[in-house]
Amino acid sequence: MSESSGTELASEYSARIAQDLELNTAEQDRLATEIAALEERLRAVRENRVVLERLQRALTPQATASAPGTAEAAEVTDAVEAAVPHQRTEPGPNRGDSAQPSPTGTKPSLVEAVHTYLAEQREPRSATDVAEAIRAGQPGRTIKTTVIRTTLENLVARNRARRTKQGRAVFYTLSAPEAGA
Repeated sequence: MSESSGTELASEYSARIAQDLELNTAEQDRLATEIAALEERLRAVRENRVVLERLQRALTPQATASAPGTAEAAEVTDAVEAAVPHQRTEPGPNRGDSAQPSPTGTKPSLVEAVHTYLAEQREPRSATDVAEAIRAGQPGRTIKTTVIRTTLENLVARNRARRTKQGRAVFYTLSAPEAGA
């Protein structure tokens, strides 16, 4: 009897251990799934941050010229820029950038170019007018009208330009204090 009760006890322990192992495996699977989902969310959030930082640099070029970047941020930016498609506004090497170099060797930022063009105008201009003028003034750059429109809207948001509507058409001028400056 004692031998059979010992066998029963070992059998109970064995069954309990098997059950605990199954629960442990199920818990590991659940946690692995959660971790994978969190890693995917983290990757997406990091990509979003890089895209937002790139947009911020594009919209505020004077801030990025003085702000030192870390090597880690540059690595993350390079990795995400390779993965995330984007529209180039300046030609890269071997893309005809030697056609008409500017006197200083660098081209003005898009914000500066748009601002300068608006400052030279006496009448309100549409985004299409501004885009055509920027393209004509900088033939080496590939700039879409939607990018110009976004740049103009950002100038409006910073009170550096004004937007007026005439029917469905939208026109832009410099804000009054800057027009005289």
